[in-house]
Formats: sequence, C-alpha cells, structure tokens
Amino acid sequence: MDKLKTVLTLVAIILGALVALAAIGLIYTFLGYILILSIVCLGGYMAFRYLTRSDAKQISPPDPKKQLQKAQRLLDEYKRKP
Repeated sequence: MDKLKTVLTLVAIILGALVALAAIGLIYTFLGYILILSIVCLGGYMAFRYLTRSDAKQISPPDPKKQLQKAQRLLDEYKRKP
C-alpha cells in the first residue's frame, strides 16, 4: 500500500510538471501574437488619432497689410543701425 501511494504521488508530480510546462509553452506561444496584435493596435490608434484631428490649422493667405508693416519695420531697423 505504501509503494502504491508513492507511485501515485510520483505520477501526480509528473503530471503536474507536464501541465506547468504546457502552460508555460502556451503563454510563450501567445506572447508573439500579443506583441504583433499590440503593434497593429497601436498603429491603428495612431492613424485614427491622426486622421480625426479636429484642431488642424488651416493655412490662411498672407495679409498684404501685415507684410507691408513687417517690411517697413525692417527698413526702419536698418536705418537706425550706423
């Protein structure tokens, strides 16, 4: 009876180790898929955020009055320098 108990305990330990190794292998297998999926999701999120920006600045045409004022200030600065 004592030998049977020892054999069953050894079988249980071996099966437990096999289950643990199978779980580690399964997790290791899914890590590659999780990495690829996370990269794809990150790219999709960044594309979504880029394409749905509502605060995109519009380029306004140059204002002739402001351009003239800038040129006038620049000329005044050149006149002041010796």
